[in-house]
Amino acid sequence: MNFKQRKKRVHGKCYFCEESDYSLLDVHRIVPGSEGGKYVEHNTIVLCANCHRKVHSNKIEIIGRHPSTTGRHVIHYREEGAEKWL
Repeated sequence: MNFKQRKKRVHGKCYFCEESDYSLLDVHRIVPGSEGGKYVEHNTIVLCANCHRKVHSNKIEIIGRHPSTTGRHVIHYREEGAEKWL
């Protein structure tokens, strides 16, 4: 099982809408491959196909991923002009 398959199984749902159908999930690199981004834990999030399209069409803009005090990672993003945190 490769990294992307493991990541989908461990997280199990879309970061934004919580879709949990495994066949619709994908792993997205926050820093794109064209800019040197790798498929590693701190540079990836699990998204469903619909939210993944929104990211690539700039309807959702991921600003950053930050570690929290509880050990989780928090996503800072902008959707429809509003900044949000997950």
